[in-house]
Amino acid sequence: ATLLYNNQKIIEPNNLNNLLDRETTSKDYNLGKHLTTVRINANSNKTLNLKIWLDENTSFNDLKENNTFESKIEIGSIKRENILASDYVRIISEENNQLAYDETIDNNLRYIGATPDNYVDFNGEKWRIIGVMNNIDDGTGKKESRIKLIRANSLGSFYWDYKQNGVGSSTYDKGSNDWSDSQLMMMLNPIDIVKDGWKATGKNYTIDNEGYVIDNKNQKIYREIGSYFNRTSGFKPAQATTTNFTEESVDFSSNGLKNESKNLINKVKFNLGAFPRNKSIPAIASNYYEAERSTNVFPNRPATWIGYVGLMYLSDFSYATSGGGSLSRKNCLLTEIDDLSNNTECLDSNWLYTLSTSLWSITHRSDHQTRVEGIKAPGTRFTYGDAGGPGGLSYVFPVTYLKSDVLITSGEGTKNNSFKLAI
Repeated sequence: ATLLYNNQKIIEPNNLNNLLDRETTSKDYNLGKHLTTVRINANSNKTLNLKIWLDENTSFNDLKENNTFESKIEIGSIKRENILASDYVRIISEENNQLAYDETIDNNLRYIGATPDNYVDFNGEKWRIIGVMNNIDDGTGKKESRIKLIRANSLGSFYWDYKQNGVGSSTYDKGSNDWSDSQLMMMLNPIDIVKDGWKATGKNYTIDNEGYVIDNKNQKIYREIGSYFNRTSGFKPAQATTTNFTEESVDFSSNGLKNESKNLINKVKFNLGAFPRNKSIPAIASNYYEAERSTNVFPNRPATWIGYVGLMYLSDFSYATSGGGSLSRKNCLLTEIDDLSNNTECLDSNWLYTLSTSLWSITHRSDHQTRVEGIKAPGTRFTYGDAGGPGGLSYVFPVTYLKSDVLITSGEGTKNNSFKLAI
């Protein structure tokens, strides 16, 4: 099924079984599927177009003679505090120029502009909504629309990874850009997720009784996995040589994830595709979005990873602009990221640019074993963003996805009246 309002897809083409169950008031239909929620003001009306068709995998054997298909569309009113978070953001987008669809294959709804009202109270801190992202895979193949959050303030400046040549996946002295065994990933995520990632990518690593991660050459990579996720003290990503891991302590006992916050999020499949360094392909938002979801990676790097906490994509950065002055949003989205330093109107109207002078993304470079994409003043992506080594430090803004059944119960999204979440 797919649902449209004002020629915009409210629901991308999706199998009805993937939509959330919702009780009905009909005796003949005990359980239905929740399609969407819209806001209708007093004395007004709205027209939505619903299209339903048979799945392309339906065989003739499934279509028995004289079969009939019956359905019912039920419309009911609900209080705001019972509205799904993703639905509420869609509702306010109808009359809000701070939100725009990105017109990708997934047609995600994103907050745009320099100062959008996208603040959320999460984990006792201010976080911000990147947008309502469609077709998000939970790692089992089930796809849903999910709210994507980014922390409003950085955790600090960290290496992405600083394993030296011959340690883990690193074949160079400035770290490895393999997210599945990066030290930063291990700091942000719990031990079960880290182990599952190793298993999925064939990494035969172990953890000793002192908490050291040991690679298949019996070398130390990292220590105390999951300090941020577990809200404990631990260790920063730091230099790991063939003989030693340099221990640099970090304490997340006051700003790591709380249990109530972890109840609001769930793991998802992060795409790890890389943008090809090919001058014939413009480095613009839509091409980055497509590349991030491709299998174009540096040799022996995974194209996907399943976890709770990651980082933003380069495309997230690009799509956050609203344009301004003489440059429209469309103009900015057609501007190559390398050239953004010459287009301050695109940068000044981008709330992700205002977060920091430099920040990491999750996206690696497919033409080199150490380099990672990121944003660095005056707004260009890194040209030589080595994961570790001299100059390898950059700011970390954790990114996570809310569960699909999380509600926005109150708030206006402003910094002083942030959205409140519940489940």
